[in-house]
Amino acid sequence: MRRLSLCLMLFAFFAMFPLSPGNASPLPLSEEAYLELVRERNGDLGALRKEVEAQLFSIRADVASQRASLGLVAEEDRWLQHDRGDRYLDLTVTQRIDLAGRYGLQERDLLLGLDLLKSRYADSVNELLARADSAYRQAVMAALNRETAERILEQRRESLQVTQEKFDKELVPILDLLRARSQVDEGEALVLQADQTYEQQLIEMRTLAGGTPVVPAVEVPAAARLVLSVDLDGAWERRPDVAGLRFSRERTVVQRSLAAKGLAPFLDLSVGWRLGEDYRSIYMEDNQGELLAKAVLSIPLADGKKTANATRAAALLIEKADRELEARRDSLAKEVALVRERWDRALEMEQLRRRQMERAAEELEIAEMMYREGLASQLDLISAQETDQRSRTDHLSALQELWLVLAEADRVMGRYSSAVSR
Repeated sequence: MRRLSLCLMLFAFFAMFPLSPGNASPLPLSEEAYLELVRERNGDLGALRKEVEAQLFSIRADVASQRASLGLVAEEDRWLQHDRGDRYLDLTVTQRIDLAGRYGLQERDLLLGLDLLKSRYADSVNELLARADSAYRQAVMAALNRETAERILEQRRESLQVTQEKFDKELVPILDLLRARSQVDEGEALVLQADQTYEQQLIEMRTLAGGTPVVPAVEVPAAARLVLSVDLDGAWERRPDVAGLRFSRERTVVQRSLAAKGLAPFLDLSVGWRLGEDYRSIYMEDNQGELLAKAVLSIPLADGKKTANATRAAALLIEKADRELEARRDSLAKEVALVRERWDRALEMEQLRRRQMERAAEELEIAEMMYREGLASQLDLISAQETDQRSRTDHLSALQELWLVLAEADRVMGRYSSAVSR
């Protein structure tokens, strides 16, 4: 019974004072899960989504003028010099008839505006997720660099222990002991710097994810499995900013056709039902309860060359859109070429740095063994340690460059705008 009572008390305590989720360490997220989190919680993307939704309702409001409208029309007038006045109330249905096909063009113009806004949102997604992916990969490499710094520090502490034992046996001078301690201090400084870099990358990741605390899943990317896939034609078909330019050009074509119909006639139809009236003039007829149909045909004859100028302006904008598309293709070809060149250089550098790291690791192992046996000086050991440190750091930097080039390639190809999972 006492155990049962204790369990009930603990349950009641945790129910009243639950653990704060902010105090719990966030679970490591995969790259795909993190990008999906950024897409959902990033404030800038959320604002753009609301803008797209608002544009949809705005379109519905604009095309409502093409529909029939229902309203009450009330009028009252009074002659000031005579005791006579008139009042009436009508229920009317009005409809403007499109005689020139403008309604279809107006709807197409509005829908293309919505497509253009969606393409801008997709372009923002592509750019922001590319930035988030780079931040994620840099955080992974920062974590790996921190692990490397910790291993280097551990190696130097072991070397210090060996030097301390030799000093206690009076086999080495005090200078060797001081050098060994300085190497440990430098190793601790490397760990602190690596911690700072890692925490800064976590701040960047958290900011892009709308303030959500996140940590990456630290996995070493194998260079052999990193493959570049980039081509101009694929980027031209997939990139959302290119799609936006196409929508903009098509919209300008529609606007030119719409501007050319500026002098087109239109017909207004209305049907009214006289709900009530109060005519005090003996000359007015009683029309209460009757229906009235009216048709008004308007034929514009001149508008001060507004139609001609608007049509010419739209034609020039079409030429502008064509040139923008040509310029964007040239720019995209440059981006593709730069990614390929950057990839080739990064691939060569990773292979070079990997060979250097392997040789430096062998040299350090030999130097440590010879130092323990008294066959090498401490300066030889320190030199091997520093070479090993630089080679490991340089290899991680080369590997990071390879990984970041792939993120840039995905951005150039517009892959982030179509799907998170790749």
